[in-house]
Amino acid sequence: MEVSAQTFKEPAFKVGEVAVYNIYYNLGFVWIHAGDVEFSVKNVNENGEDHFYLQLAGYTIRSFDSFYRIRDTFHVSVTKDSLLPCNYREVKHEDTYFCDRRYHYNFDSTPKVYCDFNRKGVKSKDTLDIAAGVYDLLTICYRFRSLDMSQVKVGDSFPFKMLYDKDTYNLGLTYKGVENIKLRNKTKHNALKFMPKLITGDLFKKEDDMVIYVSNDENHVPLYIEAKIKVGSVKVMLNSVKNTKYPFTSQIK
Repeated sequence: MEVSAQTFKEPAFKVGEVAVYNIYYNLGFVWIHAGDVEFSVKNVNENGEDHFYLQLAGYTIRSFDSFYRIRDTFHVSVTKDSLLPCNYREVKHEDTYFCDRRYHYNFDSTPKVYCDFNRKGVKSKDTLDIAAGVYDLLTICYRFRSLDMSQVKVGDSFPFKMLYDKDTYNLGLTYKGVENIKLRNKTKHNALKFMPKLITGDLFKKEDDMVIYVSNDENHVPLYIEAKIKVGSVKVMLNSVKNTKYPFTSQIK
């Protein structure tokens, strides 16, 4: 059954939350610590209103840089009541590739996104008409954390539309049930398991080449992600999280 991805009780996070993840890459039989990712929630005032300022910073560690170097940052301001995005920016430095992408949302009568792009020094601007409920990747991540899971059953799916570059993709997330998992930091957790529908192409071969586990509590903190990519496999595991909005009760003592 499809469940509306717009249904959430209230934000499942608060200002001050910081979650740090370790990224492991596999090519063959050995898992290598390749990089780290940090998610953080801050406060920002835009046009006289306080918004959440969501940030993601991802980078490869020095020993992995010679193989493939990544320095990526994502930022978005969202309203605190309805989690609607206002201003989004992603800056990617991936080996020789560089991109600075910005979206400025306008949700007046006809939703629009004003785009500013810089790819390897080539700049462009555009205006996109979008449907209601079309958001960027970072906004979608935090909105899904805030979904009301009280009536969701195994096999239910949450369709959503994601804006990437200048295109809108019809994607989704399917609930697969509850499992206990153990992370590399030795902690054990009771987790909700999801399988997203992916964008195939440069990175993924198949739409179902990823599983995501989030904490089975009111925070819905991502705990563990495993994905098959075109060259090898990737695991992302929570290393630490602080200042969660609710007690972190998914951890098994």
